[in-house]
Amino acid sequence: MMTTREFLAGMGAAALGLRTASPVLAQTPTHSLIRWAELDIDPAKLDSFKVAASALKDAVLRTEPGVAAYHAVSEADNPGRVHVFEMYDDADAYQAHVRQTHFQDFRTTTETMVTSRRLHDTVAIKLGAKTRLTASPLVRIAELEIDPAQLPAYEAAVSEEIDESIRSEPGVLTIYAVALADQRSRLRFLEIYADDAAYRQHLESPHFKKYVQITKPMIRGRKLSEARPVFLGLRLR
Repeated sequence: MMTTREFLAGMGAAALGLRTASPVLAQTPTHSLIRWAELDIDPAKLDSFKVAASALKDAVLRTEPGVAAYHAVSEADNPGRVHVFEMYDDADAYQAHVRQTHFQDFRTTTETMVTSRRLHDTVAIKLGAKTRLTASPLVRIAELEIDPAQLPAYEAAVSEEIDESIRSEPGVLTIYAVALADQRSRLRFLEIYADDAAYRQHLESPHFKKYVQITKPMIRGRKLSEARPVFLGLRLR
């Protein structure tokens, strides 16, 4: 397992563009590395941060096949708070990434733009994604605290709901559910919908309503936020 210091060197890693790609399967590879970072960006430098990340993304897409997914979104009501989801095939892919010249250049450029970082090793609960992302998706993030005694039942219920949503709803593009490695009852979700209508339709679906009914007594706390994409990317094949 890589240390937090090692990941700090690579948190900006795979700034992938919004492109067509092969799907990330619901079952993540055994040796993949998944991280969730919360970054606070100096509001006065946020635009510069996005420009620097844009300069990085094309190089990553062109030269780093070991980056499976990278999504960066900012909270709609707090744009300086950026959440980063990164998935690498394995530790070797991550180490190859941090050695790249284009990443080193990005880190130097953005060093003074990031005012704080909270970094989390995560464990995949269920990862689901379509093969294509729309140009103007609706993005939501969630932080849930689950009753530890009911965690296995919750994981089973949410896995069923994600599988059915990806399978049956064209407008549900991505749902990633992960648990913090050191606090397994604390979960993070990144959800991407084709548009607002797709999100509203999802809320009315039978499988989502079933999930809500079953899991309501299992959830001790939740924070739900709309987000704005900085970059959304899946690996090109």
